Amino acid sequence: MLLACALLMVGTGCAKKQTAESADANDNPTYTIKKVDATLSGAQAWEKILGDYKGKVVLIDFWATWCPPCRRAMQEVSAIKPELQKKGAMFVYVTGETSPMEDWNAMLPEIHGDHYRLTDAQWSELMSDLGVPGIPAYILINKDGSVAFSNLTEGGYPGNDMINNLIEVALTK
Repeated sequence: MLLACALLMVGTGCAKKQTAESADANDNPTYTIKKVDATLSGAQAWEKILGDYKGKVVLIDFWATWCPPCRRAMQEVSAIKPELQKKGAMFVYVTGETSPMEDWNAMLPEIHGDHYRLTDAQWSELMSDLGVPGIPAYILINKDGSVAFSNLTEGGYPGNDMINNLIEVALTK
């Protein structure tokens, strides 16, 4: 019985920690949960997130599980995301503790990219520092770390045509 429980826990743990490195032979996209130390401030958490993508083009999506416009935007972007990922673009999703852990974990397999879940304090500080009044909100970072696009103060998904064009241009720089 103890052995069966241990095997069940190992099997369950593997399924929840699916990463891009574990993509199957069909090259299906996956998701990765990235950790941010809970003792970091919001600003430090942001620096950590940005530091993980030096030299990459990255679209950062601020969202929550309970946000219908966030979920609609994720469905919309899924039409262009695979091709952009093949070209090297990274898709990063940042949420806070207002997204219940159970809901967040259940949604991740359908949201291919890297995921960060910040503490309430980190989320609040970061949203304040970046001037984000609401979600969804997006920022596109160039390979050199500069901002290629931001709608952090306006929010809302700008549409696939705009995002696709912005990422294509950023990938050529």
